[in-house]
Amino acid sequence: MSAYTRGLRKPGLFHVIRFEDAHSDRLNRFVPHRHDFFEIIWLRTGSGQVRSDLQNYAVNSGTLFFTSPGQVHAWELKGNSAGEIASFTEEFFAVSSDHPGLLGKLPFLYGGPVPPVLHLTPVEARRVDRVFRQLHTEAAAPLVGRDDLVRAYLTILLTLTRQFLEARGPVTTPAATTDLLSRRFRLLLEENFPQLLDVGDFAKLLHVSRTHLNDHLRRETGRSAGELIQDRMLLEAKRLLTHTSLPVAQIAYRLDFQDPSYFGRFFRRSAGQTPGEFRDRAQTDLIAS
Repeated sequence: MSAYTRGLRKPGLFHVIRFEDAHSDRLNRFVPHRHDFFEIIWLRTGSGQVRSDLQNYAVNSGTLFFTSPGQVHAWELKGNSAGEIASFTEEFFAVSSDHPGLLGKLPFLYGGPVPPVLHLTPVEARRVDRVFRQLHTEAAAPLVGRDDLVRAYLTILLTLTRQFLEARGPVTTPAATTDLLSRRFRLLLEENFPQLLDVGDFAKLLHVSRTHLNDHLRRETGRSAGELIQDRMLLEAKRLLTHTSLPVAQIAYRLDFQDPSYFGRFFRRSAGQTPGEFRDRAQTDLIAS
């Protein structure tokens, strides 16, 4: 996060900047990229689309967009745009004990069945805009208690978003986000991927046995730790095939496969097509969009 926090915050547990100030080579949001922190983007004015983990979403004035650590995303906007960007680590948000489980109740932060884009009504947009303007002001002022104020305004933003989302209909929050051990495993996997892929290593970091970790994850998510690691590996393979020109063999080695042919069999078994077939279709879709 250090590249995003000049003049605002060190060591970089949060940053708040204007969306229009991010239009530079150093903060290029128009090429596929990812972060190791959570990000909320408020598009006050503008239109276009954002691509998040292989899906395209239309955006316009009055849109909220959310990313979680590791999600690959890129913007394609028409004309001028304006808004705010608020980013924070789980560590920064978890300092407050008042809402220890709030992050786990927000499925829009984790991808999956809930889209990361929320189009607001005019009334909702005005409420969010007021909070973001105040958040920006407080984040830029190096005064006593700034962190607490930023944390409080982030809590307001996330809670408002949760209310807006639930007002649109019932939302089932995945157990992988609400259950503490499942969420800790997911974040550890993201932080250490692909250097750490052994279930036993994750069990040690989480201070549980390998059997307990597998049983718990299977009960809460329907998937064992090993299966969740393979899911993450497949997602990374799809990201690299879509957004890079790396040869398939190099992608295999990057994902810790010793034999590219084994990677090819893994990908075909999991995705139903070869890596080359997936790349051709994904890049055709990118051009068409």
